[in-house]
Amino acid sequence: MGCSNMDLIGGYLLIILILFAANFSLLMGNFKIDNIKLILVSFAAFVISFMLMMGSAYLNGTLSFLMDNFSYLFIALSILVFSTFLHYFRKNNLRLAIASIIILYIISVITLSSQSDLSLVDGLLYSLFVFIIVFVVYQLTKLLIHAKRDYPVIIGEYMSLFALLLFIFGLTYTSTRTLDYNMFSPFLILTPTFQLIYVIIGIIAVLIIGVVYSDYTGGNS
Repeated sequence: MGCSNMDLIGGYLLIILILFAANFSLLMGNFKIDNIKLILVSFAAFVISFMLMMGSAYLNGTLSFLMDNFSYLFIALSILVFSTFLHYFRKNNLRLAIASIIILYIISVITLSSQSDLSLVDGLLYSLFVFIIVFVVYQLTKLLIHAKRDYPVIIGEYMSLFALLLFIFGLTYTSTRTLDYNMFSPFLILTPTFQLIYVIIGIIAVLIIGVVYSDYTGGNS
């Protein structure tokens, strides 16, 4: 018995949400944004992601043909992500790169969400992951900016690996659909529970509040 197509697409969706959110933050690392604005940007990413996922449910019938053609979608996305990297690296056109990543993100979320069976809680949790990734990765860019390698090179390495992973998704999608996930049931014990996810989210929330408070008190000192 193969795995549920809905579960599989939901898994792909979560991975792609995280990867695109990280890619967006890495590109935004070229700009200096204070933590208040960063939280606003992260919250905007949260809201947009949630609206896209929930709104895409109404396109299930219209885009049902995609279920058997996600291999081509992943391969096309991988080519477009890699093309975006090449243009950014050669022309140093940062704004076009950011716009391209946002457009590809929207296309990916709409197409995958339309074929998944996300509940309201799933949509909120997935969107919360986007919020966390955008915020945390941007904080990490403050360190990456000072790395020995040029920052565009670091972004290029990430985007190349991102494109490669999408390409692998495309090559393996058909085979993955037919896997019997009952074989992997012993390993499900190792997966994080919702309680653990809530704890992680709580820790991140405390860190965000601490950073904002530090900025606020530092700015008024």
